[in-house]
Amino acid sequence: MQTVQRYLINQMVIAYVSGYHGRNSKVYDRRLTLHRGVSNPVSFTFKNEDQKAQDITAKTYELNIIDTESKKAVLTKTLTVLDDGSTVSTKGDASCTITDGDLLKLDAKFYNFSVSDVTNSDNPEITYSDTGYAAAGTIEVLDGAYAQHVSSTSISTFTLSSDTFTSGAITGRPGINNNQALHTIAIYPKNFTGTVTVQGTMETTPSSDNDYFDITSTSLTASSSISTLNFTGVFQNVRFKAVRDTGTTGRVDKILYRQ
Repeated sequence: MQTVQRYLINQMVIAYVSGYHGRNSKVYDRRLTLHRGVSNPVSFTFKNEDQKAQDITAKTYELNIIDTESKKAVLTKTLTVLDDGSTVSTKGDASCTITDGDLLKLDAKFYNFSVSDVTNSDNPEITYSDTGYAAAGTIEVLDGAYAQHVSSTSISTFTLSSDTFTSGAITGRPGINNNQALHTIAIYPKNFTGTVTVQGTMETTPSSDNDYFDITSTSLTASSSISTLNFTGVFQNVRFKAVRDTGTTGRVDKILYRQ
C-alpha cells in the first residue's frame, strides 16, 4: 500500500534572530502511481510540523483527483480512518482503495490530487502535502502492467420450467464497476420466439425470484441469429430469463455476458 503524508498545520511567519532552527524545514511528498487493471490501496498519514501523527478519530477526509488540463475533479473518494489499536485515540492514518472501475474513465497521464477535511461539509479545510504549505500532490495513472481485457462469461445451462429458461446467478462484478459501467450481452437463439430478459439483484447470495428485478429485455421471432443487449449500472448479480411463446419449440443455446 502506498502511504502519503499530509500535514495539519497553520501557516505562520517565523523571524529567527539567532540562526536557523530547522524545526519547520520543508518535507517533500512523493508522486503516487495508480495502475489500471487492479485495485490500488492508498493510505494517508496526517501529521503536524513536528512530524507527529495527529488524532483524526472524529475527522472525515476526502481525496480529490484533479485533471490538470480541465482543472475539474475527475474522482472523489472518502477516506476511511484506520484503527491503530490505541485505547485512547486513532492517530494519523486513513485510507481508500481506488478500483479498476474508478480508473476506467481516466486517461493514462498525470493528475493532481488534494485531501481536504470535510468534517464540516459547509466549510471544508485544507491539508498540506508538505510543511512548505503546498496543497497538491501528483498522481500518475499507468496502464500496461496488468491485463485489462476480461473474457466474456458463457452461460449455456438453463433451468426449464414450462416455457421459461432461467440461468443461475452471475456476478455483476460490482467491485470494479461504477454507474457508467457498460454490460454487453450476445444471445445465441435457436428458432426462438419469445422474450429474453436480463434481471439484476443487489443480494450477494440471491435465494428466490423475489430477489430479482428486470433490467432490460428484447423480443425475438423465430430467430436463429445472434442478438445483442447493452445496459449500464452496478449489480451484485444478474441472471437471464428466456420465456418462449406458447406452442413454440425454440430455445436459447448460449448467452455471452461481459461486465
